[in-house]
Amino acid sequence: MPRRAATVLLAACLSLACALSAASALAAEKAPAGQTPGKQTPSKQAQDLRQTGDLVPYAPGPEVLNAYFTADENAPTAVYGPVSAYAKARACKASWLIEKGELTRVERLKGLKDIPPFEFSVTLEEDCPGKVTHSVFVTSPGSTPEAWLKWRSQFHGRKAEVHYGAALQGLKKAEAAGLGPTAELRFVSVNGELDCRNLEDALKAEGRVKPVFDLVTGERVTGESGKGERAGR
Repeated sequence: MPRRAATVLLAACLSLACALSAASALAAEKAPAGQTPGKQTPSKQAQDLRQTGDLVPYAPGPEVLNAYFTADENAPTAVYGPVSAYAKARACKASWLIEKGELTRVERLKGLKDIPPFEFSVTLEEDCPGKVTHSVFVTSPGSTPEAWLKWRSQFHGRKAEVHYGAALQGLKKAEAAGLGPTAELRFVSVNGELDCRNLEDALKAEGRVKPVFDLVTGERVTGESGKGERAGR
């Protein structure tokens, strides 16, 4: 090959490489929280669990990613979050999923006018070698502490206010501080087996996500470890 032609070809290759590198960097900046940029192929184990759970890929909106959350269905003692911080704190490749039936329900409800806040579940899949963890969040964008108590009143009747009174007051204070939770880490499973630990205890043991509000003292958690990071900020 003549020297001039080789030089032109080399320059073209370098230009293409730079363009691809820039595109990759841009994709990394725009990658959703909890997901690695680019096409991700789940492991065989992750694929099997998706099929078993009828789960499909999902891209949650900011109303989910920006939500603060609790991790105890009955007696929460702290508010964590936002959800995007939990996703970013995963050690391995993470992807958002949703059950096919749940996706159909969500799309139907979002198409209605003047629909009140409703609950729906999404799953964060953490795909590590030999270990696939599913963290299931129940989220209700726009929900309030009163709605939290009303839902429990269906099962406990008049006793609900007495039983959940302390938690309710803490949730109201969190809401007043701008840290009201609209999501809950409801379940965690590892390789298809339910993690039966108290999830607040599990979060403490893991140490990756710190509380932002103490529902027992009714105060914001101070210090760098307790600062929530909203997605997109």
